Amino acid sequence: MRKSVQSETFNKIVEASLQLFNQEGERVITTNHIAERMNISTGKLYYHFRNKEEIINELYQRYVKGMADQLSAALSHSNSIEAMVMAMEKTLRHIWSFRFLPKSLPSLFCINPQLEEEHQQLSRGQLNGKLGQLFGRLREQGMILVDDQQLTHLVQHFQMVQTGWISTIKQNASAAELDKLVQSGCRSLMYLLTPYVSPRFQSPFERACARFA
Repeated sequence: MRKSVQSETFNKIVEASLQLFNQEGERVITTNHIAERMNISTGKLYYHFRNKEEIINELYQRYVKGMADQLSAALSHSNSIEAMVMAMEKTLRHIWSFRFLPKSLPSLFCINPQLEEEHQQLSRGQLNGKLGQLFGRLREQGMILVDDQQLTHLVQHFQMVQTGWISTIKQNASAAELDKLVQSGCRSLMYLLTPYVSPRFQSPFERACARFA
């Protein structure tokens, strides 16, 4: 159990760890590297986190919360295709900011059972649930025409493309490279929706797609 709430030092440890994990990969970074980056003793780091796994668990919580926040924002503006597209773009940028996680999850599960349990509860439960709500709302408003089975598959494929997208990007892409790849990722997500868009919303949907042409 951690001995502190989210103090300034706690948050700085998390932020420094995220930078190092993203830059170098989680496997090669130790708590000694994190303490050295922060210019603090390992003892001070261990006051807040017992080990690297606890830091990764905290980062995972923040990663999922950011995803959920974007889906909540899209839900609150679900009558607007433009708002939904903006939420997709922000979600991909959020995934990029935690890029070590989706790339490392399979290996992390092997050494961190708590993380795998949280993934089952949060990612597959909370995130899929919110995404299902969003597509359900779009169906209610007549934007997309799907039955229940198609909606379930759409949620699954949307999640797979979102998280799989990060594997196409090199570890330290430039801002310009990232912008192009975010556009490409949004275009792929829009393509998943294309077969289900109702004729009445075809024109605004095509206008939204044109942003990523």
